Amino acid sequence: MRDSSYYTTLTMKTLNFLFFLLITISCNVSQENKFIQATTYSSLHVPVNTSFSPDRTRTQYINSDSGEYLAILNKIGPAIEIYNIESKKLAKRIKLNQDGPNRIGLDNGFYLMAPDSLYLASIPPKVLILNFQGEVLKKIPVSPEQNGVNFLTSNNELPFLFDDQFLYGAQPFFQNIFQMKENDLKTTKHLYKINLKDQKNATEWLEVFRPSDSWENGKKDGNFSWTDRYDSILVAPYTDHRIWLISKKKGELIDYFNLKSNSFNEFRLVGESVPVGDLGIIEDLEKGRYEIILHDNYRDVFYRFFFPGVNWEETGLTPRDLFSNRSKIGIMVIDPNLNILGEHVFEKNRFQMWNYFVGKKGLYVSTNNPNRDDFDENYLRYDIIRFEGLEYDE
Repeated sequence: MRDSSYYTTLTMKTLNFLFFLLITISCNVSQENKFIQATTYSSLHVPVNTSFSPDRTRTQYINSDSGEYLAILNKIGPAIEIYNIESKKLAKRIKLNQDGPNRIGLDNGFYLMAPDSLYLASIPPKVLILNFQGEVLKKIPVSPEQNGVNFLTSNNELPFLFDDQFLYGAQPFFQNIFQMKENDLKTTKHLYKINLKDQKNATEWLEVFRPSDSWENGKKDGNFSWTDRYDSILVAPYTDHRIWLISKKKGELIDYFNLKSNSFNEFRLVGESVPVGDLGIIEDLEKGRYEIILHDNYRDVFYRFFFPGVNWEETGLTPRDLFSNRSKIGIMVIDPNLNILGEHVFEKNRFQMWNYFVGKKGLYVSTNNPNRDDFDENYLRYDIIRFEGLEYDE
């Protein structure tokens, strides 16, 4: 017959096991992001004429003493057109010259820095500084990184970032991803900065690398988006749940933070050759991925957009049409300490991917999705989205 100490020990073991199980269950539950309510505060419709072909890849909101404005690239011309959001009228047109002494080359995004200062990404890779008359004031060559990609951009995905005297840019791609090895992740640099106050304007590539285990389960697309908040730069890969936190002042990586959506677990893997037909597109649609990240400086939160996995055959669209204009777009809302406040998924072809910006009234998301029944190319259309728990001035 066993003494009472045996049963006491057994009871303690059982309680410890139940406590461990409770903690485990609690941890698993806490990893599920809560649903966050999103409402449409109002809408913005700006009429445009037939000579306007908007480039959805780059829009910039400007809040100045004279009002709120939206700058967007018109591919016809080309020109950067600035609209007054309140009057919905064209306020300024900056012509981008294709010939002559102010020729810009192939433009690939812009950043309006000051009332008469325009930074333009050009290919071959140069940062051009223009005034609002379209005159080129300075050309800054960007030296190629060791991976040899001849690429420069300042679009909604990867806008130029600034800090005091420095301009920051990013080059996410590999020259030939099909030939890249996992070990190359440890040596390939993707972020650069330019000292604008230095006469030489030399390009410095930051000692920041992808996580060494990024491809341990298979090779993935290398694309990413980024944004900044004060001294911090946040890099958000499209095919990794982790966000990189980088210090501008130190020019180095601080840490990786796992910020996973509830909507997908796996990403499309890249094989050793280009996929045949639509196979790669279909797999990307089914797996899901992340998209643009934005900082809302009015509410001091981040928005990380994502595409949930979908079955394209159930949408009535071809894989290519669906890939260009997703039927489902989700948003994660993240606080300044990189805690997920919640996520929301919008459906039914509501938004146009890539085309979002933060304004004083809320998050502006383009409703110019061609798959909508009410699509009208004669307007720039945005819904102003607000989220529960965030503070708004009006």
